Amino acid sequence: MVQTVQYYQQELKRIAWRLGYRARSERRREIPIMLEHVHLSASSPEQEVDSKLYVEYLLGLIPSETGKRVVRLFYIEGHSEAEISKRMNISQQAVNKWKRKSIQSISQRMSS
Repeated sequence: MVQTVQYYQQELKRIAWRLGYRARSERRREIPIMLEHVHLSASSPEQEVDSKLYVEYLLGLIPSETGKRVVRLFYIEGHSEAEISKRMNISQQAVNKWKRKSIQSISQRMSS
């Protein structure tokens, strides 16, 4: 049981780190996102759960299921645009477009 908890704690930390890194990279390249309230580097299990819930909240701000799936696959699971396009049977340009539209939607809803 303890090993299982430790495993999931490590996985959550890895996901949070990857999400933070990719968000910073994308923010520099695409759309400025206001993330002043995001704490992606958690130091306790409670903060990790809060971060995970916040990520789920942000995903909930995306109106389209396709957009949610693209964001989850790209930012959280770490798949490339090419992998996502094959998996979802859409073009890589469409993946990029869904990604940008979804991030823009989150940004607009957070700023309003």
